[in-house]
Amino acid sequence: MKKWVLFCCLVIVIFVLYDTNKTQEFAHLELPSLHSQNALLLNEQGDVLYEKNADAIIYPASLTKIMTAIVAIEMTDDLQMQTIVKPQTIAKYTAQNASMAGFHAGDFVTIEDLLYGTLLASGADATATLAEAIAGSEDEFVTYMNKKAQELGMDATHFINTSGLHDEAHVSSLQDMSKLLRYALENPTFYQIFTSKAYTTHVPTELLIANSLFTRMPSMDGTILGGKTGYTPEAGLCLASLMEKDGRKFLFITTNAPGYAWTPPPHIEDALTAYDAL
Repeated sequence: MKKWVLFCCLVIVIFVLYDTNKTQEFAHLELPSLHSQNALLLNEQGDVLYEKNADAIIYPASLTKIMTAIVAIEMTDDLQMQTIVKPQTIAKYTAQNASMAGFHAGDFVTIEDLLYGTLLASGADATATLAEAIAGSEDEFVTYMNKKAQELGMDATHFINTSGLHDEAHVSSLQDMSKLLRYALENPTFYQIFTSKAYTTHVPTELLIANSLFTRMPSMDGTILGGKTGYTPEAGLCLASLMEKDGRKFLFITTNAPGYAWTPPPHIEDALTAYDAL
């Protein structure tokens, strides 16, 4: 019996030492060729494996929609609840040249439809409709977003809107965004949507909503499980992604990559660079 206990203890010590060495090995990662000015790479336990200006104040652009989605999920008990897309919502965000999921004025949509439109297509039409359906107005919904940020210890974060459209007071940091993403991914509904490649609505007519990350680089099978892209001129190209390699999961978040939403994706190239370095 003593020999068995000793053997078990030895196995545990070996495992701990291996895992510690593996973390230390990752901690020495160098990613000198990144395009993004801000970057943060974490393992599944939240250990920092690489960082670049991760504490700097940034504009989160559409990474904001991670918070929009998780707050909406937590505030509703029925994903099949229906609401209507208002004409003024479409007009408002079309005028601002915001990214849209493709809903039309007068469409009857479910909360689930809007969540996919928020995370996959990054649609401001989806976030605004979601906010009104759940909280009565976007301004009221934003108060819940900021409350959740406080609960998560996102001390550098303040939200002004649900979409991430630029505002000087709409700010965060990669450290804060990593807290948010780790928290959100623990929710099964969020995880399912975040890692989906596409979704088709059925109310009132079929609308195919494709994941904007995978449409930019469809060959990422087996490397990046899911992610949320973002862009404004002030924020640059942004990406919050979930990767898996050798059975281990990693989070990689970047902002301020040069280029435009329609150019070759340097922020996605950065994610693949990080993946190759693991």
